[in-house]
Amino acid sequence: MRRHLFLLLLATLCVNTVRAQYDLYVELVKAGTLEEVVADISEEAKYGTTSMKVIGPINGADMMFLRDMCGVKGYAQPTDGKLKVLDLADAYVVDSDEPYINLYGVDHTTQFGRFGTCFLYNCRNLEQIALPATLVAIDSLALASCSNLQYIDIPPTVTSIGYGAFVGCDNVTYLTIPDGVEEIGTGAFQQMPRLKELTLGDAVETIDNSLILGDDSLEVINLGVRFHYFNPVVFYTANALKELYVGMDNPYYSSEDGVLFSDSRDTLVTFPPALEQIDYIIPDNVSRIASSAFYNARYLQTVSMPASMEVIDSLAFFNCTSLVAVALNEGLRSIAFGAFGLSLGEEGALTDIHIPASVENIEGGAFLFNTALAAIEVDEANPRYTADEHGQLFNKELTALCYVPCMADELFLPETVVEIAPYALSGAMGMPEVYIPDHVRTIGDGAFAYAIGINTLVLGKGIEKVGDLVIDYCEGLEHLYLFADDISDEQLQPFSFLDESGAVMEQCLLHVLPGKAAGYMLKKGFYSEEYDLFFFADMVEMDNPDRMDAVSMATTEEKTWYDIAGRKLRHPAKGVVIERVGDKSLKRFIK
Repeated sequence: MRRHLFLLLLATLCVNTVRAQYDLYVELVKAGTLEEVVADISEEAKYGTTSMKVIGPINGADMMFLRDMCGVKGYAQPTDGKLKVLDLADAYVVDSDEPYINLYGVDHTTQFGRFGTCFLYNCRNLEQIALPATLVAIDSLALASCSNLQYIDIPPTVTSIGYGAFVGCDNVTYLTIPDGVEEIGTGAFQQMPRLKELTLGDAVETIDNSLILGDDSLEVINLGVRFHYFNPVVFYTANALKELYVGMDNPYYSSEDGVLFSDSRDTLVTFPPALEQIDYIIPDNVSRIASSAFYNARYLQTVSMPASMEVIDSLAFFNCTSLVAVALNEGLRSIAFGAFGLSLGEEGALTDIHIPASVENIEGGAFLFNTALAAIEVDEANPRYTADEHGQLFNKELTALCYVPCMADELFLPETVVEIAPYALSGAMGMPEVYIPDHVRTIGDGAFAYAIGINTLVLGKGIEKVGDLVIDYCEGLEHLYLFADDISDEQLQPFSFLDESGAVMEQCLLHVLPGKAAGYMLKKGFYSEEYDLFFFADMVEMDNPDRMDAVSMATTEEKTWYDIAGRKLRHPAKGVVIERVGDKSLKRFIK
């Protein structure tokens, strides 16, 4: 009897202790009665309470009242509510037709086990919350913009987290996703500027590109055992990221000293951008550096590669601005696009690079915008490539130009060269005028792409084939001279001379041989029938078709217009016309 009395007194003491932790302790028997119960306790309780625990069923009417107590009504209307600590661990959400918020004319109501869309959105007073222990889902924007919330404990019963669920939770520093969560929506943890460590549970298999965008304090990410897919942008835009770890039983990845590898450790997957490793020796057995693996690794200065290394994928060392030396190993076979490139405007430190004899493929644009890289050296034993005294890279037979340093002020082309390889002059910044002589036959894809320094580009008489997007993003290009007598549609790509930035269409004149204007007005590669769009601002017939080195334009005020069949018009008509100014012909679209 005494023992039972003791246990009863102990239980009562515990309950009273719990009650004492809160300004308000509410037990609900029926959902929808929270406002009534609080009013019965005290008239001042609604706007005077700073901490509260709720037990029992809650619905939309209760959530609307809780939002009011937290300082917000509707979407963002402030109230006098002062609630900072909310314990819902022993509460549970039930189905109801009672709306708790109206968004864009749509009433949102509660569903059993779901912390609904915008449940506590914009509750900026809230500092601590204990979520219902029975939750199965945290819906979109459920706790978004709770800017003073310091800690979020997600119940293990939760299986899905909606888009933007915690976006704008400015003061949360650590967040753990339970092992039961299988689905995480777009940008769920975006704009959490003080988040330092994120742990993803074992059920998370993939994460959205924007999941942590703007989280500039995030230093550590722990990945679960089922995690197997991500876009590299997820990690390389996390500017403070220093360490990546993965569960021991993960069959896809492994980690070592904060660096992410494939499970077999033959591929280096991600080197965190803020990892303070100045000199890095890539471990033995690694044969591939994955796409964007070292992207934005700003502290990295030197890299040594093992004898096993074979492939450096696209953008592998992109924007490694402190990188001064890379020891490429004998055995390396391929260097992909942008592997040692920089973003426009970034200052690099890599001044030279030695290509081993084993390299058999260097993709165009591999050194895009690397302003410090003045020269490439190639092992004499390399059977595929060679370099000249100007730092230009050619194939061994000197028939294809493969790379020109982006700060070169002059182009040197031996008479043996018949091809400008893909992206060979991409990123050119130091040559305002580029002359491609008559012995060149082929212009590869993107050959002059991003060559923002080129103002005048002259293509010689021998051009027979032009790749795709050869002048893409040539934002300084104002004159393109085409001396070829004719280029057939079969030798052009649909978007050979399209510039996706739009600069060429706004400012660049296409200069063609006399009598050729009409032939190029609707020509594939120069004009898109699908979009009814000519890729240049105007078209001009040259007055000096035999002198590539003395290009000029005659001017006169006299104007006449012709239709596409060559018939003279009294005035510009709708559709395609040719405007003739003296001996210049200008292509127009007049609607």
